[in-house]
Amino acid sequence: MYYHRMDCVKVILLLPLAVFSGFRGNAQSSQAESSALMRRVDAVPKEVSLADGSLKIVNLYKIEASVLLRSPSRAPAEIVDQLARDVYTPYSAFWRGYLGDEAAFREWAETKLLATTHPIHSHLPAVLDLDLNRQFTQLSKWVYQISGKQPLGTWYVVFGPGWTNMGGLGDIGMVLDFTRQEQNREAIEFVLVHELTHQVNSARPDDPNQGTVLQRIVSEGLASYAAYVWAAGRKTPAESVFYTLEEWQWAIAHEEQLIAAARPYLLSKERKDDDRLAARNKHLLEGGPAAAGYFLDFGLCNNTWKGGVRSPGPRRSTCQFGRCWTGVHIHFNDLPRGEPRLRLAAVSLSPRKWLR
Repeated sequence: MYYHRMDCVKVILLLPLAVFSGFRGNAQSSQAESSALMRRVDAVPKEVSLADGSLKIVNLYKIEASVLLRSPSRAPAEIVDQLARDVYTPYSAFWRGYLGDEAAFREWAETKLLATTHPIHSHLPAVLDLDLNRQFTQLSKWVYQISGKQPLGTWYVVFGPGWTNMGGLGDIGMVLDFTRQEQNREAIEFVLVHELTHQVNSARPDDPNQGTVLQRIVSEGLASYAAYVWAAGRKTPAESVFYTLEEWQWAIAHEEQLIAAARPYLLSKERKDDDRLAARNKHLLEGGPAAAGYFLDFGLCNNTWKGGVRSPGPRRSTCQFGRCWTGVHIHFNDLPRGEPRLRLAAVSLSPRKWLR
């Protein structure tokens, strides 16, 4: 009985030591994970220059993460001050175009970015796994190989307010916001090819129809088709213009009506007319899918180009649409027969000549 009681006393005395040891082990494990994550973040460059200097990638998420990982015991006000110095001030033009002035940035950082529920705290390892700099390098090289031109512009990769996942900010550049963007490599690649093709298009000589509805839908259709070619069977034509199969089938069945409805707006520079053919909430024909311009120009790219090579899959000709395109320049290279990839161009051809 005496020895039994002593054993109980030993167990009671040792229990706190075991619990403390467990806490210490968990703390050490957490510290090791944090250190490993910090090393991965430190390995990401702040900025990357690609395409002979014409394309710049600004990894704002790296700067944000570096500040937060090194500030576990600092007061929120101090962290916000450093974020303003390191993240906002050097890139204020981007933040003013995407979020607002410094006061708006500080309020957002304090109330959103520092919150434990913000995606930067849970999604950062997955973003690092994407190896984005390698993706940008590979895709910009591919776009150059098929076009003979380098993409031109700046990309800001960020954990931001999440107004968009990926999109343009006019002359400021492009944003990739992982507050909203899924960490899906294939989905990101697909959209990156689309947007990099836009940036190639912006680098070409002045277009006499710059700012028209026609220029917009040519640009969108070409970018959508380039992404379709890059996908190499992983995306259907419908998915390449962000249509459902039902929307695609409706558009195919009503192609002639869509062409006729689009023709009066092609040379317009009015925003409302641009929206008629390119906005995702506007329908050119009642009962039809939105953004009909994407479908119409994708059809041209998918059906006919210099060299006469056609991609596989069901399609209908949209050559009639090209007859009303005067003075518009689309860039294509000769595409060798049997070559499965589109070659966007060094040579300018007007659609009238191109579609003969």
